This record gives sequence, structure tokens and C-alpha cells, in this order.
Amino acid sequence: MAQNVEKNPYNNDQVPDRWKNLFTNDEWFMHDIVVKSTYGFLVIAIIAHILVWAWKPWLQ
Repeated sequence: MAQNVEKNPYNNDQVPDRWKNLFTNDEWFMHDIVVKSTYGFLVIAIIAHILVWAWKPWLQ
């Protein structure tokens, strides 16, 4: 019995199945870095706003 396996020319074994037709491994890792950096920036910005508001509220 021959298996009907479609070979992908790109090395994208780390990419979830849903996104394999859009990303290679390198692109997926870069996307992951960008998304995590954005989330990190948002967390820092939210914490900074909360601390500034606790120090000197701007809406009263």
C-alpha cells in the first residue's frame, strides 16, 4: 500500500496545521516574536497607566 503523502517543499514542521500554507518556520518564529513583543508592550503600557493614575488621577 502506498501512502498518499503530500510533500511540502517548505520546512514548516513547527507551524500549526491551520497556518502551514501561509508560514514557514522562520516566518512563524518571527511572527511569534512580533506578537509576544506586542503583548509585552501592552502589558507594560497598561501597568504604567495604572501606576500614573494611582499617583495622580486625571479623571475625577
